[in-house]
Amino acid sequence: MSLPPSAQTLLPRPALLDRLLGAPGGTVFLRAPAGAGKTCLMRAAAARMGVSVCDLQHPRLSDVQAGWLFWNVPGSARSARLSAHVAETVTHLVIAQRPGQKITGLARRLLHGGAHTFDAAALAFDAEEIGTALPAAVKRRLLQDYAGWPAFLPMARDPDPDLLAAYIGETFLSQMSPGPTTRLSLWLEAPVPDPQEDWCDALPPCLCTEPGAPTALLSALHQAVRARLRGFSDTGAVTEVAQALEAAHRPLAAMELLLDHGHEAHAAQVLSQSRGLELIYDSDLEDFSRTILRFSQDIIATNETVLFAITRTLMKQGELQRVRQLTAKHLGSDYLDPLKVLARGTRFSFAARRFRLNMMISEDMTPSDAMLQRLGEFMADYPVGDGQKWAAFYNALLEFEIRRRNFREAEAAAARALLYFRKIGGHPLLEFFIHLHLTVLHLTNGDARLARTAAQTARDKLGCVTHPVVQEYRMLHLVEAALAYENGQPQKLVTFVQQEFDAFARAEIWPSLFHFAIQYSSQAVMDHYPASIRPGFLDGLWLHLAERMNLLATVQIRTATAYQNEGRISEAELMLQGLEGAALAMTPEHLAQLRLRDDIALSLARLRCMVEDPAPGPAIDRLITALEGNARTTLREMVALKIWRAHLAHRRRDSGATRRHLEAALTSVSRLGCFGVLSEQRLFLAPLLREKRMRQYLETAPDIRATLSIYAGSISSPRAKARAGGLTEREAQLLQLIAGGYPNKRIAQTLHIAEPTVKFHLSRLYAKLGVRRRSDAIQSARALGWL
Repeated sequence: MSLPPSAQTLLPRPALLDRLLGAPGGTVFLRAPAGAGKTCLMRAAAARMGVSVCDLQHPRLSDVQAGWLFWNVPGSARSARLSAHVAETVTHLVIAQRPGQKITGLARRLLHGGAHTFDAAALAFDAEEIGTALPAAVKRRLLQDYAGWPAFLPMARDPDPDLLAAYIGETFLSQMSPGPTTRLSLWLEAPVPDPQEDWCDALPPCLCTEPGAPTALLSALHQAVRARLRGFSDTGAVTEVAQALEAAHRPLAAMELLLDHGHEAHAAQVLSQSRGLELIYDSDLEDFSRTILRFSQDIIATNETVLFAITRTLMKQGELQRVRQLTAKHLGSDYLDPLKVLARGTRFSFAARRFRLNMMISEDMTPSDAMLQRLGEFMADYPVGDGQKWAAFYNALLEFEIRRRNFREAEAAAARALLYFRKIGGHPLLEFFIHLHLTVLHLTNGDARLARTAAQTARDKLGCVTHPVVQEYRMLHLVEAALAYENGQPQKLVTFVQQEFDAFARAEIWPSLFHFAIQYSSQAVMDHYPASIRPGFLDGLWLHLAERMNLLATVQIRTATAYQNEGRISEAELMLQGLEGAALAMTPEHLAQLRLRDDIALSLARLRCMVEDPAPGPAIDRLITALEGNARTTLREMVALKIWRAHLAHRRRDSGATRRHLEAALTSVSRLGCFGVLSEQRLFLAPLLREKRMRQYLETAPDIRATLSIYAGSISSPRAKARAGGLTEREAQLLQLIAGGYPNKRIAQTLHIAEPTVKFHLSRLYAKLGVRRRSDAIQSARALGWL
């Protein structure tokens, strides 16, 4: 590219010429990239000596004049040679070359006479050399924006960014092949000083040694590199660029390029070489999905790696039904039966069996003992040295054992998974999942102290992930909100329900976390929202039940719990009766043998209805004892059972048993740090704590006094304040509904009671507030902080 006319106005460099012509040794190299002014300097030196410059790749004897040979090696030449005859004839040899060029024929001369080299730093302008030869603004731009590079003197005088980028492209990059150009583009994304790359010799050294300094030059280089990369369109160039991207651990970018140019088979090969299914854990999910979903149906049908990458992407997006359809279409309908897939001698590949294990997790399948035996047999096929695959296997076992309420076995599986991650040098995202699992495990069991440690480690691991992990942070926000709730601070959980729950629920979530989310989020809704909107939250979960049918029991049990808290026992019982397993007998023998998560939750919900019943029957104590003796009853549930015992003893006017059971429950809560269970059971707890003598007795123990203080803070919602102020649960409900503008008829429909009953409760509410009208009741309640 020709520079503007101002480029011909060169600064004289007499001092540099003197150094060049007076250099000792008889051989002088001007070795620097293009634009360093080598040609101009050589011509000036030749003119001073009264000779001409040789621009040939192989100088002739006639090019030696008066003992001088000024040899400007052509920029396009990769190598050049000086013949022995010329080398013996010349007395003073000056060679201008680029750093990557190889020159032969000089060994004897250099051995006996030595040489002097003027490198890029010596050829660049400095402030002392320029002096006052340039205006101050031009001098400053040349030195700061262009690092004193001689070729950019015209730009310092008359900046033109587009011309500068075009010049760089034609001068520095034109001889650079696709691979080095790609590596240069990757370096430009986050330039570091002194990269050890093959493209360094083609650029002014200032760009490599101080990449942040010459800003105008760096910006123009960005522009030129992008333009050159866009110009690579033939198959060979595209392949070389893709190989460079793959070597730089940018497989998605390599696949995008190959797919753009129709090289789908090569893109699939890159996916396979990049560990296929595991690549999703090292990539931004949006980037991964956009790339993977571009593969055609033809290659999906013939390439399992592509098939499982696509189905894994769909699973991440919560599209489990589409995953089932796609795998059944390409692998056969028997793929939907995990026992057939995992059986010894199965026709399915190892990759297909691994993916079926992933599907089992998303399907919320609780493995039977027979299934676990099949999984044990499948372990025999796992590659001994692949730590990541083994870690993933134990992560699956961790999920399954949480569902089976085998918490010790789950912790052992987590420990094995983390051991394998340490063997491969760690994997922050996958380790995050392990520690998040452990947080859920401990909170589900009721040990909030251990959960806090696991949650902090999970946050630390997630902070080490270098690509966006938006959904994973939502998972973390949920467990951190649950921990805050357990510490008597429910607002964080309420905020999660308001702002993040919908987005959280739409994506892929392993089911034990989804059940966990329903448990805590529904509790926040029950505690802090009016009765009129609570069913709406739980009804909204039905959107997720089409693909996660095992959530049905959890959602209905939580709905029944909401009814129980409202005193609507008959409706709670009716809902529980419609669930699978409800026909099973509520006998001590049966309760003691329960193993499945949903069966235990259902039995606890049914037992809670019995505890609320004014006449629970003589068997109630034996039923509670049976659940307390069940090895799969969690520590959290044990606290609830103790509170129920205290409630029953209080109704029997057995003060000693009431104090004993309540003290045991509060002591357990203090030890475990799971203060949220007190809020969840306040229907039974509040009447006990309102008794002055009971409270005085309990508060003699410092730990229990602190526990009760946290409990009091956790129920400081307006509705809880209303209850603490003397309103009944029904009156608190009515207060919220009249504040929402509900007329008596709609209140009756909402609460499933008769209108005269509404009027009766309202009259009692008005009396307690000392008012006669709705507007006055609302005003008074707001003044008290009850609304």
